[in-house]
Amino acid sequence: MLTSSTFVLGLTVMYGLGFLAPIVVRRRRFAVDFALYCGLLGSTMAAAVTGGIAFGLLTPLPASVIVRSLWVTDGPVKALDWEVQVDPLAAFFGLLISAFAALVAVYSFAALRADHYRGQDRHIAAGFNLFVWSTLLVVFASQGVVLLIALEAMTLAFGYLTLYKHIYYEVEGHGAAASIEQRKSARLAPQVYLIISHSSTAFLLAAVSLLALRAESLSFAAWIRQSGAQDPPVAWAVFLLALAGLGIRAGLTPAHFWVSLVHPASPTPTHALSLGIAIKVAIYLMYRFFFQFLRPEPGWGYIVLILAAVTALVNVWYAITSHDLKTALAYHSIENIGIIVAPIGVAMIFGAASEDAARWLTCLALTASLYHTLNHAAFKGLLYMATGAIDNLTGGVVELNRLGGLIKLYPWTSAAFLCGAFAIAGFPPWNGFVSEWLTLQTLLRGVAALRAEGMGVLTLVSGLLMLVAAFALTAFCFYKLVGLALLGLPRTSPVERERWQTGEVGAPMLATMAALAILCLLLGILPGQVTPWLANLAGELGYDARLAQPVWSGLALEPVATQDRPLLPIAALLGVAAGLAGISIALRPGRRAHRPAQPWNCGAPLDATTMQATSASLSDLIRHLVTDPTRPSPEVHEYLPTRFMLSDSPTYPQAAYELFREVYNRWFGWLLKGSEKLGNAIQQGDIRRYLSYIFVASLAALFLFLQLRKP
Repeated sequence: MLTSSTFVLGLTVMYGLGFLAPIVVRRRRFAVDFALYCGLLGSTMAAAVTGGIAFGLLTPLPASVIVRSLWVTDGPVKALDWEVQVDPLAAFFGLLISAFAALVAVYSFAALRADHYRGQDRHIAAGFNLFVWSTLLVVFASQGVVLLIALEAMTLAFGYLTLYKHIYYEVEGHGAAASIEQRKSARLAPQVYLIISHSSTAFLLAAVSLLALRAESLSFAAWIRQSGAQDPPVAWAVFLLALAGLGIRAGLTPAHFWVSLVHPASPTPTHALSLGIAIKVAIYLMYRFFFQFLRPEPGWGYIVLILAAVTALVNVWYAITSHDLKTALAYHSIENIGIIVAPIGVAMIFGAASEDAARWLTCLALTASLYHTLNHAAFKGLLYMATGAIDNLTGGVVELNRLGGLIKLYPWTSAAFLCGAFAIAGFPPWNGFVSEWLTLQTLLRGVAALRAEGMGVLTLVSGLLMLVAAFALTAFCFYKLVGLALLGLPRTSPVERERWQTGEVGAPMLATMAALAILCLLLGILPGQVTPWLANLAGELGYDARLAQPVWSGLALEPVATQDRPLLPIAALLGVAAGLAGISIALRPGRRAHRPAQPWNCGAPLDATTMQATSASLSDLIRHLVTDPTRPSPEVHEYLPTRFMLSDSPTYPQAAYELFREVYNRWFGWLLKGSEKLGNAIQQGDIRRYLSYIFVASLAALFLFLQLRKP
């Protein structure tokens, strides 16, 4: 009989073989393909089991011990049994991770054959397997120690992958073609990621310790049983520590600064996996901590909602100012994290109430969050894979001002990018529209429910306005990205374009992009089939969807009696789309004889490299609303790069500034100076002083234990 432990052990064997093969086997191509086949087989197996549980075809796998630690057998936390569990919520996220990892494995069979991966493809394939395994283990963990160890394994796996750009520039000798900014970012990426991830884990360790001490157990089941018995100060402490740890890992503002620096430094296939799926591990843990390990409070919800709305607005602005595809998509990933977390805040506001209307609204909010989690995985994975294809086709060129005209050179790759752009911009009938509309409806219904509470309404309205602005700016940003990269004429010289590949990428890459494009369309035109399933997942968190409430547009949660509707609206929509497509084909001027003409340029010869819109010109008006693009760099040591150079013109140089990185640079400077002074004061080489420090720390730890342990 399949149990959680045997399931995880089976995955460990498959991913372990995929991790070890590139290290042990000397034949490079065979080792890479074998590792990818192991990753594909393990991910397919995981997707089959988790998909069956998530859709209710299989019973959930209860918690079981995968490792039994022998060195602790008694005490406040009993034994350190390493437990894993595959319940419906873990199965949903496990399905997202494993299904997307399977697509990435297929995609990588062709992607890793590019010249710029040739020296590191073995290490990338090995790191991919370790990264997927550790990410799944985080989701399946059912005990505090397993969770923290899995998070550290995930950190080390992806931290190793972020070395890719640095090795490519400095070790393999390709740094001559890179700018100083690119080389500095590549060098900093692994350092920043390790610091950020360990900072996140430190906060989570403190939150886990408080939960374990109160429940006298490290098991999630014990934490859930004790969730309603937490003292308010302890509950607030756990909430703030968990929010800090998970917010840093998810990239919520003001901790968003690391994402655009770290993730573009990794290989594009694992970049797609990390920002398309793995970053949502923090979202999964938010559901666990905020709705299962704790009982949500309205005050917590207001904090989370404002943080999420600010995150969405700030990061879409930085996406607009970005000058290359990978950086812009990294910022958009964090913007979408804000959209996912905003309904979580609304659910926390109404989750503590016992009225049916409040519980229904909580379920609607959780469903909107889960729907956008699913949608973001689909359209952002599609965009990253299309960007990876462009990266391979152009030999590593992803700067917007060096692209242009790709839709004529690579029509299928460009079509995939266009599908992802329509989806993320929220244009119907693509999937982004559905979850964004659900999110807005959640906030509007929340405003109506809190109309008697002034501050609550003000907070919800503020969050609503910021999210609406973020949605509109996202559409503008992808108008810019598509216009610069795909349309127009090539912005590079013919000599540079000769190094670009002729013809499309390989069939595995095109097939995975086509599959994701179709998924984006299906999730957009079949929302009535998806929302009941996601509502059942919200019910796993304690909020039943089977409550009779008004139905709007077929996109909200429907009462049980009206869920089985015929698909007439969908059929009508498809009929209209087919009719419009037929009319456009019939009226197309393709068969008419026409004479190509050069664009008129006031009598001057056209130079496409200098006479087209640039990234700086398209974002100029929006950038001027917030910063002065010509101001000098601040007199602060740049631990983190703060400028996006948009134009190197000697007469009018333009740059956008990452204000949050400037703040962190100042804070790092103060921290280093203060730590140096403090270290010189307390570290004087006297052993008696060091022993006194240990004695005081031991007394403090004993006092905390006596105060926090359960009577």
